[in-house]
Amino acid sequence: MVLNNHIEMAKRRIYSRQIGQIDPDKPTLVLLHGAIDCIDMWRDFPQQLHEISQLAVIVYDRWGHGKSEPLAEFREGDTRIEEADEPLDDLFEHYGLEKVILVGHSYGGVISLIAASHHPERIIGIVSIVPQMLIHNQCVAGLEVAKTNFEEGDLRAKLIKFHGDGLDVLFYDWVNRVYNKAYQQQDCSEYLAQITCPVLQIYGEDDEFGYLPNLELSKEHIKSDLSIKKFANAGHYVHLEAKNEVINDIKAFCLSL
Repeated sequence: MVLNNHIEMAKRRIYSRQIGQIDPDKPTLVLLHGAIDCIDMWRDFPQQLHEISQLAVIVYDRWGHGKSEPLAEFREGDTRIEEADEPLDDLFEHYGLEKVILVGHSYGGVISLIAASHHPERIIGIVSIVPQMLIHNQCVAGLEVAKTNFEEGDLRAKLIKFHGDGLDVLFYDWVNRVYNKAYQQQDCSEYLAQITCPVLQIYGEDDEFGYLPNLELSKEHIKSDLSIKKFANAGHYVHLEAKNEVINDIKAFCLSL
């Protein structure tokens, strides 16, 4: 069963997809994509995650992405904190979710970690895939490669089929934030310290945005049960490059809960 619809999250029109029947006695997996991604860029990962875990999956296009309401202008501040709060409250209420395991990638991986401190009564586990909490030198270098490829290469042509006319505002909203000095000083450590549920973090060792500073930050500040999986020969999209292994690790994590 796959159901697609638009719902209201934080007063924005957001496109969401439900895969499988929600069972109130079992947790539901809620997927949060990365900074310039969307539902379709997960490819078949959500469907296979549902089939192997036998849990319902909810995935949505965050505001400004994919088929959701586009951004009209650049945003200020750390939007990860905002997206971890009211939008998820609205999503949980819409689908009637009481037991949630968040699965977030990159920017969405950070949102998932912050959300654990905002919704401890509903979130029973976090899977955070290559979370980018820190803006360090390798992170900036990776962004600059992406920016050059967007402006001079084929990245814009690849992304516009997913995001349409809102792409340019979305892309430079991300770029501007990474270059913002106030944003660079936010390491999310205060939120990590408030996490009480188990956390699984997954990293690709060839991540072009760098992973070690984020891994060390997590080890230092997450006091709940923290499991770490690293994959050689996989990069920032480790869940696509080592899909079967990642899905099996997520299934094992869910069973452990």
